[in-house]
Amino acid sequence: AVPSLDALIASRHEVVLVRHDVNRGIEHALNSGLDCIAARGIRFVARLDNGDRLVPQRLTKQLAFLNANPGIGLVGSAVEWRDDAGHSRFTRAFPTGHDDIVRAMHHTTALIHPSVMFRMAVLDTVGRYSTDYPAAEDLELFWRIARRHRVANLAETLTVTRFDPGGLSIRRRRRQLMSTLRIQLRFFDVGSLASIYGVAKTLGRFVVPYPWIVALKRYAAERRQVAAT
Repeated sequence: AVPSLDALIASRHEVVLVRHDVNRGIEHALNSGLDCIAARGIRFVARLDNGDRLVPQRLTKQLAFLNANPGIGLVGSAVEWRDDAGHSRFTRAFPTGHDDIVRAMHHTTALIHPSVMFRMAVLDTVGRYSTDYPAAEDLELFWRIARRHRVANLAETLTVTRFDPGGLSIRRRRRQLMSTLRIQLRFFDVGSLASIYGVAKTLGRFVVPYPWIVALKRYAAERRQVAAT
């Protein structure tokens, strides 16, 4: 069985609810959570979004990895997407080594936000989530972390996330694309084909219908799964 967030809340672990009187956006909510964590002296943070699920032993495995690799500041994992009926739609694996992750970040997703665990100490050197990149605050933070610390992914699928092709509104998608483009230009590596390709890819997404992109992602993930077997 895959435990849900509700199951974690019902377990013996303490759950602290941080509630804002006014909705100021996800970036402020994330930073409020980090402030609460820092005040309690907690050393490691694991992300999970509402509707997503932990594969058994995810936290144990990521914590063991970070303890065994003190030079790594953040670790993610492969991720499975399931629809609301519980059917698996596709699974994506990501580069596992730091250099490959950084190279991929120029043009694609290489760290999935709900899958990561990181050391609170890395935030002492890079800061918290920025409010300047709406709908892409995770990518911008990952770039700052990767510039100062080494990052990794575990090859094992440790997070199950909700597949909702209609969940990203057109307005939010354009905001996300604009933020992504600004991040790519900020961390642009002159002479890097990955950087050039990444900018061109993002510009192309402004004109390609979102359902087409979802279909292409699913097809590519299925092809990778077939190749792996």
